[in-house]
Amino acid sequence: MKKWVSLILLLLMMPLLLCGWALVPGAMGEGMAAAPVAFDATPIVAAGIVLIGAALGAVLLWLTYKYLVPLLKVPILGTLAKWAVDFAEQQLGSGNGAVKFDMAAEYVVKVLAGLHVQVDPEQIRAAIISAWTALNLGQIAAGIKNGVNTQLIE
Repeated sequence: MKKWVSLILLLLMMPLLLCGWALVPGAMGEGMAAAPVAFDATPIVAAGIVLIGAALGAVLLWLTYKYLVPLLKVPILGTLAKWAVDFAEQQLGSGNGAVKFDMAAEYVVKVLAGLHVQVDPEQIRAAIISAWTALNLGQIAAGIKNGVNTQLIE
């Protein structure tokens, strides 16, 4: 870790040093014979601020992917599972439990792959079963389905 920090600091300092040395001949050429040279460090300071901002942005992006994206997987997975179960129910109708489960699982995996999010297949299965249970309970409460035949794929 210390090696990476020192490498990053070195990479951040190199442009500052090179910019500083590049400005010296122009500043010295103007008034070598005159009084002391006035040196304006504004571009160097501005470049330093930009580099520090870029480094902080990179750290914040890394922290986002490390800590925030895993926290967002659960709500994303739950929403996708609900959509997939509703879609499978709409396409295939009542019954056909195993086919609907496979269709919903395929949809969730396809969408997650499109988002470049990797989720454990067991979590996908649990989310689909949860959404399926919620759909069944909603249908029972609405009187569309009786509570006798509500078995899920186990």
